[in-house]
Amino acid sequence: MASSVQYTGTNYPEIKEFCGNRVLAPYFCMGFNMLSLWTKEGYITVNEGDWIVLGDDGEFCVK
Repeated sequence: MASSVQYTGTNYPEIKEFCGNRVLAPYFCMGFNMLSLWTKEGYITVNEGDWIVLGDDGEFCVK
C-alpha cells in the first residue's frame, strides 16, 4: 500500500526521514520553499503543499 507525506515548507526533517537520501535540502525561491526529490524521471521540484507519495513499487512521485 502506498504511503505519503505532505511538504509544508517547514517539515524537512519529516520529509528527510520519509525519503532518505533521495531528497535535497530545501531552498527558498521567489517567496516559496521548495526542495528537490530524486525519482525515476530524475530530480523533480516539490513545492509547499505537494504530497510526496511512495508507491508500492518503491518509487516516489509528487501529487
